Amino acid sequence: MKPLICQGWTIFFHPLFYEQWFALVEKVKSLKVKLKEEDFIVHPDVKLLKALDVTIKEKIPLDPFASHFVLSGPLQKYGRVKKMGLPSRYRLFFRPFKERKVFIILWLGYPRKEGDKKDCYEVFSKKVSRGEFPDSLESLLAQIQDEPTNPDMDEEE
Repeated sequence: MKPLICQGWTIFFHPLFYEQWFALVEKVKSLKVKLKEEDFIVHPDVKLLKALDVTIKEKIPLDPFASHFVLSGPLQKYGRVKKMGLPSRYRLFFRPFKERKVFIILWLGYPRKEGDKKDCYEVFSKKVSRGEFPDSLESLLAQIQDEPTNPDMDEEE
């Protein structure tokens, strides 16, 4: 995806999130054709796409380092959004870089089920420990630059 600039922050999208975003956009486009308007606007996938859009463009840029985003332990360099409009079992993971006023949306985790090996925090921790999300901004941006052109963030409506 092309980077966005919101509230002075440049926002990039990791290839893992891009795959999720693209699939969701395509699903919502399909629903728009199939459903009546009143059913479309209340569909869970449509609401999820809208919540992601608002979260990425409005909520995170207010302060990506806010205490309600911060993770702890080995994940302390990362942030995550829970609630704030997202369905209850979803978590949006990102990595902010204060020095360049950049953050990268990494992955949308689902489900949140504490103790389960498929819990999104467990899966995210494994992705980090396996190096799927490099530590440096330059390495993350290199992964992003290798991706094809992606659908624009405004295509969900």
